[in-house]
Amino acid sequence: MSHTLFIHNKSPHNQEFEVHGWNNNHNIVVQRHERAKIATQDGSSGANIAIHDSHEGEQAEITKKGFTGNDFFEISNITGAGGNMTIMHVGDPATMKGHPTFMQALNKAWQHADQRTKDGIRKSLHLDSAEKIVRMDATKDNSHLETFVRTFDDQSYVGVGAWNGKAGDSRDNIQVIQHPPI
Repeated sequence: MSHTLFIHNKSPHNQEFEVHGWNNNHNIVVQRHERAKIATQDGSSGANIAIHDSHEGEQAEITKKGFTGNDFFEISNITGAGGNMTIMHVGDPATMKGHPTFMQALNKAWQHADQRTKDGIRKSLHLDSAEKIVRMDATKDNSHLETFVRTFDDQSYVGVGAWNGKAGDSRDNIQVIQHPPI
């Protein structure tokens, strides 16, 4: 059975997404304030990753009808961030995951961080001339950045969770829970 994945770009600019697992693994550009559709199949898995300045950012990871017949999905900042991404089953806000104001929260936390924290994460942040963060590198590459992001984000997958025999962080592991099928 096939289904449709909708990507709704709520930002005031066009947004490119790297698509894995569907759309013949071709990137897609979603016009500002528009929606795009991607056909998916039951039993398939994939990801849509926002591209910022040619770098991977936040990503939606999806398994259609996973191990127990339900869809699994999460929002991850493991590869970075540059925007705000959420995911949910169509028409069911109770299933929403992700931090809808991630970049705003990141900037607020940065403004209030002490100098030691800033020194530990500055190399992983890209700021504009007004010292506003416009892009964040992968949390998996900077443990200080992962710790920092955890101070304000418990709505997305931040670091490396249960993987390869390691327990991972319980806050990440809880992000990967099943929801009723679409």
